[in-house]
Amino acid sequence: MNKRGNKLLLGLLVVVMILAGGLAYWFLTTIGLSHSKEYVNIRGISAHSYLLKKRDGSVINQKNPQKKVAIASLTKIMTALCVIEKAENLDQLTVVPESIFFELQKNNLAVAGLQPGEEISYRELLYGILLPSGADATLTAVLSLSESEEAFVVIMNQKAAELGMTQTHFSNSVGLDANDHYSTAGDLAILLDYALNNPIFYEVFTRLTYQGQPTNLHPEGNHFTSSLISRGESLELSNGRIIGGKTGYTKKAGLCLASLAVINGEDYLLILTGSKGDSESEQFHLIESRKLYEESL
Repeated sequence: MNKRGNKLLLGLLVVVMILAGGLAYWFLTTIGLSHSKEYVNIRGISAHSYLLKKRDGSVINQKNPQKKVAIASLTKIMTALCVIEKAENLDQLTVVPESIFFELQKNNLAVAGLQPGEEISYRELLYGILLPSGADATLTAVLSLSESEEAFVVIMNQKAAELGMTQTHFSNSVGLDANDHYSTAGDLAILLDYALNNPIFYEVFTRLTYQGQPTNLHPEGNHFTSSLISRGESLELSNGRIIGGKTGYTKKAGLCLASLAVINGEDYLLILTGSKGDSESEQFHLIESRKLYEESL
């Protein structure tokens, strides 16, 4: 090939490279960036971590979703799920053991109002676990289904491993702070999404109040109210409504909330941990969750 032909070929190669580069740039800017979404930084959120996602799995907003944190009573989501899966008959009665009340008082744990010796079904214990976050209901179920709390926690950790919650470890069933008791917003989203596929869990999680059947010690039945509404906070959103949730608080964990909302006909999950405040302050976990739902969508 002569010099003129070489120059022509070289020129064609340059043109092709320019066109290819331009096409690549167009692809990255118009298509590729949709896979590297920049999440909205919303002012006024004190939470250490959160993950907002659709039930179909797509992430809407997040902050430190893989950060290991204390999770307080969000623990009871796993406890309740394991109770559902382990109990052969949820309508079977069990007895509230007197032995649990020393631990309840020593650790100042939230209770559902059960009494020693009370006969109550596992189904009603689930409402006591998830609505008022009752450690009395939690330990009654746990100790009725396993020889010890430690044995039940083994089941919880096995379930976490089964679900792929690789950044999670439980050391108790009620959410007490401990160095080896932790999870992440990402792992808790996996857990809640899975649990909500169980119709029994979904029914309990989305109830705000529950009136139980008469028992031997509560002739009118136990009445449970969700901690979501116990302080009068609104669940209404400008674009939808929060329809269920599980709260938590310890000094180490801060205010925490795992919630389910319906917005424009779609289901969304939000795991939020480490909000400022405490059990007596404004309920910043709910306030901030509402803000995230409204301003991220």
